[in-house]
Amino acid sequence: MTQIFSFLSVGFIPIMSAVIIFHGLLKKAPIYDYFIEGAKTGLKTAVEILPFLVGIFLAVNSLTASGILNLIDTLFAPLLDSLDIPVQLLPLMFLRAISGSGSLIILQDVLENVGPDSYAGRVACVMSGGCETVIYVLALYFGVTHVKKMRHAFKGGLIGYLTGILISIIICKFM
Repeated sequence: MTQIFSFLSVGFIPIMSAVIIFHGLLKKAPIYDYFIEGAKTGLKTAVEILPFLVGIFLAVNSLTASGILNLIDTLFAPLLDSLDIPVQLLPLMFLRAISGSGSLIILQDVLENVGPDSYAGRVACVMSGGCETVIYVLALYFGVTHVKKMRHAFKGGLIGYLTGILISIIICKFM
């Protein structure tokens, strides 16, 4: 079974490219023209989302460099201790909604400090896999589509995010 997956992972892109080209030739479609048009559209989209990515990047770096996350840790530590939630998870809880890559760094830090088999390590892993980067997604998608009113998307996203945090804590508590 491992050999099959290994073959598929190595050959997937060349095989799919060949299938697409062969299908285009059968349909007598201008494959190269479609490719160039798609590349132009992709490049235009990348340029459109760049300001939003830079904004999110600056926000995440400002949060971490300013020490605000450490202050939040200090303020919420007694509350988390009383709820039997590891304090190491607090930076992950705040940053996961903003940045997926930034939260992976925090996840790595948690796993190095307490280990992957610890309660905090398990919750951090489940939380990283089960919670969406809500603010990042909203900023990016709504910015690119030029939608000004998010209506219920932000509230719904945050409710889903908080639910993901709560469920990951509950699931790992009973594992």
